[in-house]
Amino acid sequence: QGLLNPEEIDGLDLRFGGAAALLPIIEKIARREGVGDLLAEGCKRAAARVGGGSEQWAMQVKGLEMPGYEPRSLKTMALGLAVASRGACHNRSAAYQADVSELVDRFKAEESRGRLVSEGEDQEAALDSLALCKFIRGCFADIYAETADIYNLVTGFDLTAEALRRAGERIVNLKKAFNIREGWGREDDTLPPRILVDELPSGVAQGVGLTRAELDMMVAAYYRARGWTAEGLIPET
Repeated sequence: QGLLNPEEIDGLDLRFGGAAALLPIIEKIARREGVGDLLAEGCKRAAARVGGGSEQWAMQVKGLEMPGYEPRSLKTMALGLAVASRGACHNRSAAYQADVSELVDRFKAEESRGRLVSEGEDQEAALDSLALCKFIRGCFADIYAETADIYNLVTGFDLTAEALRRAGERIVNLKKAFNIREGWGREDDTLPPRILVDELPSGVAQGVGLTRAELDMMVAAYYRARGWTAEGLIPET
């Protein structure tokens, strides 16, 4: 887009697909040398410094860069990335599991994604609290019952499957409460502007997009599934 001249990027070809620049730019970022000093701040802060509208191209949520999942063609994952407490993190909900299953049409935005993301977040929070690798989640017929059994065998406690699920839910609520206290609100549960404007240009999902209205609909459904207010606040109990 011409916002940085060749000297400012140390003569590297930083265009998408410029593979030859990958190793040199990693070294520069690690050592904060040249343009690496800018990029070491992450794309949100870097875009704010560059200006010129580059914030519209910064592929981040809440300051965390996007993972390797295309949200326009994975609508449950799109919602999961938007509402995740730490930003664009696929591990907070593992919502892509629903998209690659036969449960949903992964190209279609639906209110049902709110419940799927909510349930996924509770499950992932419970697994994190047990310090279990998330790659084993597909090994369980009843993940809460079986992981509660493992916990009880190790600790001698008598934790029920439902108590474990509620623990995961409490963890998610606590993280949300922390973010609210720190000033994050409904406007932060979103995706990069580019995701909500451009359709996918090629591949099996060519022409598939995600509008702001579709994302807002799914975020609202997620808040309802959580029992939060329309602004994403946790009601007093």
